[in-house]
Amino acid sequence: MLLEAAHISKRFGSRPQVLTDVSFGVEPGEFVSVIGPSGAGKTTLFDTFFGLVTPDSGSITHSGHPLRRSEIAYLESETFFYDGMTGRDLLDLTAHYNPSSDPAPYIRVFGLPVDRPVAGWSAGMKRKLALTVTLMQQKPLLLLDEPFNGLDMESLHAARQLILRRREEGATVIVSSHLLETLSPLCDDIHLLDNGRIATVYRREEYPRAANELEELFHRHYLTRLSDKPS
Repeated sequence: MLLEAAHISKRFGSRPQVLTDVSFGVEPGEFVSVIGPSGAGKTTLFDTFFGLVTPDSGSITHSGHPLRRSEIAYLESETFFYDGMTGRDLLDLTAHYNPSSDPAPYIRVFGLPVDRPVAGWSAGMKRKLALTVTLMQQKPLLLLDEPFNGLDMESLHAARQLILRRREEGATVIVSSHLLETLSPLCDDIHLLDNGRIATVYRREEYPRAANELEELFHRHYLTRLSDKPS
């Protein structure tokens, strides 16, 4: 097993439990996804993988040893860039630390305005830049939290192809999303995270059932929130 999360639990202060006894494994070269409604715990789980959050219990191992941040290329759900930095500045810096990476294909495919300060870019263009920087890193594990947010249909297609190319180069890919339709053509397994627990694991032949059950789950969450009365 390349990556194994075992019995991960996390609570922040007095708030309800965010993750509860989460366990799953990923084989080398697999493309798996973690889907679920907003607030299900996806970002907390990914932050735990990357070491930004320390779990209250459980362990995460990579090839039999504790997972190290240096083994992960992590695209966070929220993107931050320094004012005054151009896209080329950031890509050149990434290429410096990853000499075998070439930003040129990403610039062409995404149409990145690399010589303009990033502060003036649209949210979608910033997302494409952040994804480019992540994919350029030569790490064995790609951790992508909501990578398709803010992308138009053409960019979404390009992003999916570029992620698959990294997989073909040997990377193992874990993606979180609440959009099943963007992931089902790509994934080996889909893990449904709900209320901090892995509720179901869907294999490829079960994806039509996953779509129906996820729709039902979202509707239940909608009805619950609709009926909630302000205190």
